[in-house]
Amino acid sequence: MNSISQSSRLIDVPGVRVGRYTDNVARTGVTAVIFGKSSIASVHVAGGAPGSQETDLLDPSCVVGGVDAIMLTGGSAFGLSAAAGVRKYLEERGRGFTVGPHRVPIVPAAVIFDLSEGQPVKPGPEEGYKACVDSEKPSRDEGFVGAGTGATVGKYMGIENRARGGLASRSVIAEDGVSIGALMVVNSYGAVLDSSTGRIIAGPKDGRGDFVSYFDAPPIQPGFGSTAIGVVVTDCLLTKADAKRVAVMAHDGLARAVIPCHTPYDGDMIFVVSTGERHMEIARIGAWAARLVEACVVGAVRGGARG
Repeated sequence: MNSISQSSRLIDVPGVRVGRYTDNVARTGVTAVIFGKSSIASVHVAGGAPGSQETDLLDPSCVVGGVDAIMLTGGSAFGLSAAAGVRKYLEERGRGFTVGPHRVPIVPAAVIFDLSEGQPVKPGPEEGYKACVDSEKPSRDEGFVGAGTGATVGKYMGIENRARGGLASRSVIAEDGVSIGALMVVNSYGAVLDSSTGRIIAGPKDGRGDFVSYFDAPPIQPGFGSTAIGVVVTDCLLTKADAKRVAVMAHDGLARAVIPCHTPYDGDMIFVVSTGERHMEIARIGAWAARLVEACVVGAVRGGARG
């Protein structure tokens, strides 16, 4: 059976570059996923408090067919301004959707809320541009990097009991040589579990230092400020409708690794992008996507713990 290596990354999928900007003092950052060509994409939002930009055009009913990049960022809604820097970088390289004599880079974006971490600094256009430049020398680092720098998890016992989250990516070469990869930023209201054991690996703890599950936690007034966002990429040929279905299935991996997830306080959102011409049955791509998302979520908190 094909296995997912801990050393595999999204950059191992053909046609993908990943760059990041990291501010360890402000505890925020930007991750730019850049594609070698305009690529078919869609998205599924399952959380109740999303922060995003240019996601409506990914609906199968909309005319724009492809994206040039996906941006994930900290800074809540303020961080969406970093997409201007990503567009500038792409515009300088002649990328974008043709409108008369103009080319408009298509850069959907999603944010996490990390304003409670570090200094109150929000990523902007300069930071978005730097993340793109960084993609020219790809890194395999994970944990507290890029958009995952200020990510935290397990906030159902209050923000003071949160644990560090992070960012991770994984990829696999599945049957017939098909490449599928995922990258997730984990900033969830819920705790992160290892589904193979059912045990919490990142979340709130009691006075003895033991993890407390959501179902055993004392009820408190919940607050906003959580989200898991990510990207799944395959070198299979997908329509926008196919990509939408894969995105829906990819959230199953999030549900296996985060308890609870898709809450009213999370902005959970996963993009799916097609970069190639290979073929695989859609349900299998979706199942792989879910498995990769789950592996990324676990890798994000474990990578941060190592960092």
